[in-house]
Amino acid sequence: MFCPQCGEEYSWDVMVCPTCDVDTVDRLPGPEPTPDAKLVRVLATGDAGLIAFAKSLLEGEDIDYLVRGDGLQDLFGVGRIFGGFSYAVGPAEFWVRADDEDRALALLKDLTLDAGNTGSPR
Repeated sequence: MFCPQCGEEYSWDVMVCPTCDVDTVDRLPGPEPTPDAKLVRVLATGDAGLIAFAKSLLEGEDIDYLVRGDGLQDLFGVGRIFGGFSYAVGPAEFWVRADDEDRALALLKDLTLDAGNTGSPR
């Protein structure tokens, strides 16, 4: 719960802001949430170093992303076999909004199979 006057956040059971003496609301006024966006895969890799590097590159350019399967790499069996990815769950996949696809691919284009890396665009 939020106070619409001071913006302070309270637990769900606080119905009146103790500071401003106004009713709390579920969320503060602001822009409406964006509708579901179309996502495209821009990178698949099991290399922990490439995963961290790709996250850094995307965050540095303010590109929102989703990594599917990153946390599952070491969950099943022997995890990342010989620096690769877990064959039980496949490589970690980076997904971005379709609007950001070209920018993300340009940033990640060098994270490919060069020099024995397991990264591959798309």
